Amino acid sequence: MSSSRISLVLAAFLIGLGLTAAGYFIGEGISGRSAGRRIISVKGLSEKEVPASVATWTVGYTATGNELGEINRKLAESTKAVLAFLKEAGFAEIDMAVQPPSLHDTSMDEREKDSPPPPERYRADQAVLLRTSKVDAIKPALASASNLMVSGVLLSGKAEPNYIFNKLNEIKPGMIQEATKNARIAAEQFSRDSQTTLGKLRNATQGWFQVENRDAATPERKIVRVVVDVEYEIN
Repeated sequence: MSSSRISLVLAAFLIGLGLTAAGYFIGEGISGRSAGRRIISVKGLSEKEVPASVATWTVGYTATGNELGEINRKLAESTKAVLAFLKEAGFAEIDMAVQPPSLHDTSMDEREKDSPPPPERYRADQAVLLRTSKVDAIKPALASASNLMVSGVLLSGKAEPNYIFNKLNEIKPGMIQEATKNARIAAEQFSRDSQTTLGKLRNATQGWFQVENRDAATPERKIVRVVVDVEYEIN
């Protein structure tokens, strides 16, 4: 091989080696710059008070006696009285559902050897289940439920209504937007305090929506809450 050809090969080799090295250092510079980015994580809260959209109320009652026919008559009279009471309170009959009765034979209960049997052998329980969107009418009806006892209805159970909010999808978009906005405000405040520049959004994660009673006295009012976790670059 001539000396000129050897020189050309050597020159090509050195040029290739130089390009490889340049590419390596450029790549390392970009990688180092990316790894050196600083990230902050902030949370954004959105909270909203809403009225319950649905209420359920189980009005339970009982009847006792020694004859099954007598028990059945008492339950039928109580059911009629409860349905009439709920209608008078402003609820629609279509929102009421009469539940099947349950019967208990007290003579089958364990007792002391010399203890006499209970005076009435049978005890039956039944209830009317109300599910209504007329949430505001529940509390007045509950306050006057004692009038049922005047009609001979033996109320049983706690008879505490349950209030539900089932319109979450209607308020979700606005609450997520508000929570994200609040996270941005928190990030900007952090950036000012640390004398840095807030960069682009890197990641955002939505938390679970929580629905709770506002307080024990007003379970018909709900607090809806959501938290988002957001990451920003800072420079």
